[in-house]
Amino acid sequence: MNILIFEDEIFNFHLLCHELQELNKDYNVIGPITTVEEGRLYLSTHDDTDLIIADIRLNDGLSFDALSYAPDYVPIIFTTAYEEHALKAFEFNSLSYLLKPIDEDQLAEALRRAARLEHYDHRQLFLDLDKDDSHRHCFMVKTYSGERRVPMAMVRYVVSDHKTTYIHLLDDTSYAIDKPLSELARELNPRQYCQVNRKFIIPHDQIKGTERLSNGKIRLILYGNDFPDIIVSRDRRKEIMEWMK
Repeated sequence: MNILIFEDEIFNFHLLCHELQELNKDYNVIGPITTVEEGRLYLSTHDDTDLIIADIRLNDGLSFDALSYAPDYVPIIFTTAYEEHALKAFEFNSLSYLLKPIDEDQLAEALRRAARLEHYDHRQLFLDLDKDDSHRHCFMVKTYSGERRVPMAMVRYVVSDHKTTYIHLLDDTSYAIDKPLSELARELNPRQYCQVNRKFIIPHDQIKGTERLSNGKIRLILYGNDFPDIIVSRDRRKEIMEWMK
């Protein structure tokens, strides 16, 4: 993973590099980017960045002015000693907003979120989503400052909770959408997405396996460490198992 770092204090940069190497020696750290102008130039001329870790206040201004040059598919972990910029950070593809001094456990969790996204070809997702126009291939969801375009390939699962439908993404964010679960299920490619019970729609490639229960039902196990309790009834077990194959 290529990690670009915006940081104007060299001590903090070397400290962050040390923490990253402790977490994974295969991380390739690029930087530091110490000014907004330097960030603009780098992001305008390079497309090899998988993740950005950005201090908000740099020597010549706020890193937001440079990060607007970053592709939409590159996630960003913001680091700062100030809380007042948190709302602005939501306008970007923000995974986390970490206050300095950076907690190593929080940094590790943010990097785990980034790792979930890394194996997807996000460049292709945004350029050539789904050539089959008969099925939904993205959402437009509301954010604090406007709207965000979400390709279906970033969806980890969809859940109906208290009569509201929520999409949960691979970056651990979630959004409410104005559509019943059953109606949404009809819009999706049935080879890739399945409404497995009354509450959940699950993408095929997010299912790691199943757990057999004593009453003939099965529990679906998703990739990752934190996922909801997804139970498939005995009546639908055979159908879901066939779909998984």
